[in-house]
Amino acid sequence: MADDELGFEIRQIEPGDTLTGLSLGDPAFVALKNFLRRQARPYHNQDFAKTYGAFRSDEPARVIGYVTLVCGQIETEEDAGPAIEPETEYPYDHFPAVKIARLAVDRRYSGQGLGKSLVDFSLGTIKTQICPWVGCRFVVVDAKQASVGFYEKKCGFTMLDTEENRALASPIMFVDLHKV
Repeated sequence: MADDELGFEIRQIEPGDTLTGLSLGDPAFVALKNFLRRQARPYHNQDFAKTYGAFRSDEPARVIGYVTLVCGQIETEEDAGPAIEPETEYPYDHFPAVKIARLAVDRRYSGQGLGKSLVDFSLGTIKTQICPWVGCRFVVVDAKQASVGFYEKKCGFTMLDTEENRALASPIMFVDLHKV
């Protein structure tokens, strides 16, 4: 997917891509940088996770942001699950989902809509490429407290409404794909 307005393309990472040099600015995000450098490619190749990079049009092999997707689920307590239509009968204590496992944008591109583009790309890919073939109703993310506002206000995620979840350092948030 190309975003001509911002001058970047989002695609799966490939063997020749440069996955180093991502500058996230905050030491709290070092784990995101390390994952991209050390684990993204092996996990991608072994089908444990799929990582999609955002690449500038003029530097098509150097990543400026990325998102990693994995299978997941939302486990709930009785009556604490995501808001789904009341007529829906689903007697299980977990809901099928795809998880945004990692999301990071180089600080030099922060505030330019790249993070939202990566989330929108993920939602679109899940809705068009996964949902038609596999039962999947939700997209979830364990959002760092500093990112809750981004996911809520810019991307339409809702926090799983339990006291325990709200107190977590990385609370679970979700989007109902039937509402996207």
